[in-house]
Amino acid sequence: MNQQNQIGLLGQFKIACFQPRKYKTLLEKKTAGHIRYFVVFFLFLMLINAIVPFAAWYLSVGGFENLFLNRVPEFKLENGTMIMESPISFDIGGVLQVKVNSDKESFDAKDFDELYQEEFLISKNNIMIKVGGQMTNVELSSIKDMTMTNQDLVELIPYIDGMLVIYFLMSLLSEMIQYIIMALAFGLFCRAGVKAKDGRFLSIKEAFIISMYAKSLFAIVSGLNFCLGYLISSFWMMMISVAGTIDYIYRAELWLLQPEPGK
Repeated sequence: MNQQNQIGLLGQFKIACFQPRKYKTLLEKKTAGHIRYFVVFFLFLMLINAIVPFAAWYLSVGGFENLFLNRVPEFKLENGTMIMESPISFDIGGVLQVKVNSDKESFDAKDFDELYQEEFLISKNNIMIKVGGQMTNVELSSIKDMTMTNQDLVELIPYIDGMLVIYFLMSLLSEMIQYIIMALAFGLFCRAGVKAKDGRFLSIKEAFIISMYAKSLFAIVSGLNFCLGYLISSFWMMMISVAGTIDYIYRAELWLLQPEPGK
């Protein structure tokens, strides 16, 4: 077996992030080797993009039971109406915002905050939900047979834990799909800009694999930037990621198509 195929996950990571001129060794790996790398890589992305921010928030509130009994004002949902002692608002990792205000008759779409990807806005008479760009309005009158208090929330903790597992798995799937689509777009775009002296281009498969690896470093940097509270603004982080990924792809393709590319 080719010695280059013996490169382990850490070796793949090192080359992907810091040595684009050695991407040829990554292309020589079998499909199973690529799959193993990206399964581990996507799990790591989920860790820094979702699990770490949630864990930090969870510890800050002292767990769900402490949150529901001691930090959430006393409330009661009964006969299709929400009554809470005082308004409450908090966010989780800068991604999810929860706002409850029974002094407000109803929330509507204009009350959503574009800074958050997901929101739950609960008023006296309705719940507005924003998830994945989709907005849903739930009238509390439609669940008027339900009664809910702080203690009822504590009893629902096992179900909330299960929903969190599903949420993290869905986040992982969404992260993978977005990453793959963007990698394909970058790969096709950059492939057209680099050719060998004999007019040869990389195959679409080669361009796609290179792009998948080239995004590694910048996906991690973006995740860490988010985890640390946007030390760099999201706009500039996106620009850095796009420029850096394209630069990596072009450099990798030059070294693959030209034995001695211009220095």
